[in-house]
Amino acid sequence: MKMRHYLIVSMCAIGLFACKQKSQPSDSDSTSTAIAQEEADTAKAKKSDTSAVDMPGEKAVPLAQLIVPGTSLGQTAINETAENVHKRLGKPDDGDAAMGKSVSIWYADHNKKGYATHMYFVTDMGNDPDPRVKVIRVSSPSFKVNNKIYTGVLLKTAEELYKLKKIGTYKLNGSDRNIFDDEKAGIAFDADRSGTVTGIAVHETGKSPITAYMAFFQGVTQAQ
Repeated sequence: MKMRHYLIVSMCAIGLFACKQKSQPSDSDSTSTAIAQEEADTAKAKKSDTSAVDMPGEKAVPLAQLIVPGTSLGQTAINETAENVHKRLGKPDDGDAAMGKSVSIWYADHNKKGYATHMYFVTDMGNDPDPRVKVIRVSSPSFKVNNKIYTGVLLKTAEELYKLKKIGTYKLNGSDRNIFDDEKAGIAFDADRSGTVTGIAVHETGKSPITAYMAFFQGVTQAQ
């Protein structure tokens, strides 16, 4: 009888251990959800957050999705350290670094054909050892300035709110892209030939994001 009792207890213990092991998330699972974290928080934010900079009469954009020119994009703030950003979003899917400057790129579901988040970091050599984000660009329409301005809408919608100046051009997968910037406001838009916004970038006010775009994409030409 005692032997049977011990056998049952042992089997239960093994079963519990196996369940625990199975429930532990793998590195792959954690990484695959990192870039979606800001969008994943949206559901909660929609219920609890009413802060936004929307046009009069519009429903507030949740902070997890909010684009604030010159200040922040989603949960990432201009001048935030690279260490903090990487802790929150996880290991980048792509990137590069040279001469105190670096780029980190995250793709939704790790698919290069999907939505991308680009960040440009700069280290102030001799003054600050921490690389800090200076430009944040997204292609996902989940992030919005307000309920009228996000990727996928026509550039003319953004021109109603910002004083945009063409600062550069480049090609992406054979398609022409034009970059427009409101340097004073701290926001830039890239658009295709049809005038549809393909990306929105937040940067420091009073500073051009063209250097960051040159780091993000090949063949960027600065407008004269």
